Amino acid sequence: IIAEAVLLCSPIYLNQTSLPLCVPGEPESQPLAFAKDTMLWASPANAGAQVLAEEIATTFAGLTVSTAEEAGDATHMLLYLNADTWSDERLAEQVKQAREDKLKIVMAHENDPDKGGCIFARFFETTPQELITDGLYRDMAHPCFPRAWPHHEVSLVLLAKAIGATATKGLHARASAGGPPKGG
Repeated sequence: IIAEAVLLCSPIYLNQTSLPLCVPGEPESQPLAFAKDTMLWASPANAGAQVLAEEIATTFAGLTVSTAEEAGDATHMLLYLNADTWSDERLAEQVKQAREDKLKIVMAHENDPDKGGCIFARFFETTPQELITDGLYRDMAHPCFPRAWPHHEVSLVLLAKAIGATATKGLHARASAGGPPKGG
């Protein structure tokens, strides 16, 4: 982002609005897909989780999303953290059960105020104490940035990697045609 901004200020690129730069090793430069069966559970008690899970599944090939009341055959649980996360009491019980069942929980921290984004400290006030004491937040929550922000795509890549996506050599790793998702 910085390199692009600097180049766009130079005389040769003044008429451009963006440049197709690729920095080797940066997260969004690697095509990713799910090599083995991966099912992400987005609990209906976790408002917003289904929308994010479906965005990840449509961006990266090989991910199935479940929105059932229970985890079932899911390999991962998406815990979508925003201002309303713990408003449904069922979610705390589902997270406790997922932890008991050793289901990998991938946490996504919403940063868009229009989607209930809030500072992470709020979760230490709203999360059931039993889950905090048991270490729910020992693992890092991945930030989710608004679609219009340049970091939105990186958010999706980091979440996909946390769920199990791996780099592929083919150009068809993205579930949607046309390559990486575009902000908008």
